[in-house]
Amino acid sequence: MRPRNPWKRLLSLITPARGRSERKSFSLGTRPIHGKTPQGKERAPVEGTKIPKRVKDSSDLLKEVFHVPHSSDVVFREIVCAKPAIKVVVAYIEGLADSNKVQSSVLEPLLLLSSIRNYDAKDPVTYLKNALLPSGQVEEKQSLEELVEGMIAGDTVVLMDGREVALTVETKGWEHRTVSTSFSERIVKGPQQGFVEVLRVNTAIVRSILQSADLVVENIDLGATAYNRCAMLYMKSIANDKLVAELRRRLKSISFSDVLTSGVLEQMIEGRKTLIPSVLSTERPDRVARFLLQGSCAVMVAGDPFVLILPVSILAFVHSPEDEYVRWPYGNLLRLIRYISLLLVVFLPGVYVAIVDYHAEMIPTQLLMAIAASREPIPFPIYVEMLVMYFGFELIREAGIRIPSPIGPTIGIVGALLIGEAAVSANLVSPIMVIVIAITAVAAFAVPNQELAMFTRIATLLFIIAGTVAGLLGVVSLTYLGICHFASLTSLGVPLLAPIAPVWKSSFSSLLQPAAQDMRLRQTFVRPKDKFRAPDEPRLWDIGETASHRLRSSVLEEKRKEKGKTEEGGDGGSHEQGKARNRGPK
Repeated sequence: MRPRNPWKRLLSLITPARGRSERKSFSLGTRPIHGKTPQGKERAPVEGTKIPKRVKDSSDLLKEVFHVPHSSDVVFREIVCAKPAIKVVVAYIEGLADSNKVQSSVLEPLLLLSSIRNYDAKDPVTYLKNALLPSGQVEEKQSLEELVEGMIAGDTVVLMDGREVALTVETKGWEHRTVSTSFSERIVKGPQQGFVEVLRVNTAIVRSILQSADLVVENIDLGATAYNRCAMLYMKSIANDKLVAELRRRLKSISFSDVLTSGVLEQMIEGRKTLIPSVLSTERPDRVARFLLQGSCAVMVAGDPFVLILPVSILAFVHSPEDEYVRWPYGNLLRLIRYISLLLVVFLPGVYVAIVDYHAEMIPTQLLMAIAASREPIPFPIYVEMLVMYFGFELIREAGIRIPSPIGPTIGIVGALLIGEAAVSANLVSPIMVIVIAITAVAAFAVPNQELAMFTRIATLLFIIAGTVAGLLGVVSLTYLGICHFASLTSLGVPLLAPIAPVWKSSFSSLLQPAAQDMRLRQTFVRPKDKFRAPDEPRLWDIGETASHRLRSSVLEEKRKEKGKTEEGGDGGSHEQGKARNRGPK
């Protein structure tokens, strides 16, 4: 027997055998088969599709949209009302709609209460809406798209035979995480609650803090394939109308398949692609309320516990909510520590490499001798030593996040100590390098915002490379380019470096926190409608007055002035006042 050619055997493993049809093997592509026509696409609801009169046709359309019977959680229930005697189809999604609400607010009224209640309405839709369905929100829908959106949101749809209209009953009740402590922004003094993944719960938390009718919550739909909803919050009497209109325009102009997280939405609405964040993300309701009162806007996404705040300045990323819950000297001290930590984590490794490699004359003689003695047995250049320690620290930090929480901190601390001690003993790194990396690591954990902390991790690496290539000249050049780049960035039209560049003296409370009685102005760089938070003397007891006494005095003073004008002007004065009233307020 002739042996088989090994090259042909290897070729057969790579390519299919001759004469073998690729249609018999699995493939993601499709090829037309001779003699058969390609199958048509599944029907999707066209925008503005009206609801058919026959209840069977409308229910079949909904079943086709939700892929029933393949989708096992979509429930369709056909019933017949006693009064009025019409066929009704109840449709909802199990898990999104509360079964108890469906039972008590929809099924029981239609099956039991309809037979004992007098039916005297001419329109059965009005009768079902006003007399039978006891839910708090019952709305009439005219198109199939509105019914699909209602079912996805957790509502129950009631279809009626012989009518081109349907009812949606509010029965939302999916399982969600209860309101608990904020995980990413922990503080010692102040409120401890954080946002959850349910949109309406988050808006209710903010409304419980800001008990004002000026708080506006606008719902905006996002996504084409995966439908999702976001909420835009702002104070009507404070927020600038141009800022609100611009944010609304950006949100409604997003054409994307799915927007399920605040991270994706943040990239969709920010101005330019850059490393530094221009939209603040927070998990704390009290912080959202504070920025709303300053004139900023907030955006919530359903299914995400983080809320986006804009416009903001770069100083907002360094501040912590705890600054406002302590007295102003302590708050300023904490802010000063964070500013120093931010500078250390960005500049310390790069400046150390630059000085040791290029500018040794800047180091005191004793310290220079100590550095030279510690680096004498090290076989690597200083930049290689710094990069190895930097990546080792980043590896330990990422591993500490992924390790289960009970042993995560222990493994991180013990691992860092053991690795650092072993590296020094093996003459791989110098002890001073371990100290520099340790100071940088501790300073990195003092940055309160996660997105700013991610930026510092990249900035540290860039400054290490700049210090390695050109010494302090490279560090200064990169700093200059960074400042110029930051000065060109905006957050919803507001300069990111405000109130430093451009200078806004009235908003310097963003840099250092004044006493509570001195915070009379809002952040004027966002140009709020009402820039005053308090009068010149907010503590009336300092001048021997009370709020009720000042109010009474102002009312009496206005009456006295009005009476004096009337007596001086006589009929002419009355005529002028009448003309002023006709003209209306200025």
